[in-house]
Amino acid sequence: MRVTAERRDPRELAAEGLVTVREAQRFLGIGHNKLYELMAAGEIPYVHIGAARRIPRAALVEYVARNLRGGRGA
Repeated sequence: MRVTAERRDPRELAAEGLVTVREAQRFLGIGHNKLYELMAAGEIPYVHIGAARRIPRAALVEYVARNLRGGRGA
């Protein structure tokens, strides 16, 4: 059974650190608007720290893993 970001303890997700929106964009190779759409849809969890949003690094890896297509095992 796959454990997704929605089912993991939030402390586990945050344990690997947080990234900025810009860093998350670079990691995923997507634009600002698409990233905010994914966050608004609940696909990628985030936290507000003041006015800034930060995204758990582990949540980005899990998002990519959930959405892989093709290759072995997919």
